[in-house]
Amino acid sequence: MLWRPVLAEPPIYTLADLRQWVTIADVMDANEALDLKAAMADRVRRD
Repeated sequence: MLWRPVLAEPPIYTLADLRQWVTIADVMDANEALDLKAAMADRVRRD
């Protein structure tokens, strides 16, 4: 969960950001954004 936004393409934040300022709320928001991005990509593939 913590690494997913760092490993995303493009990354949402860096590992340094994660260590310095990213909050758990930021991590949850980033994962939600990645979930939405994946859902949109799935829908495009199906249509």
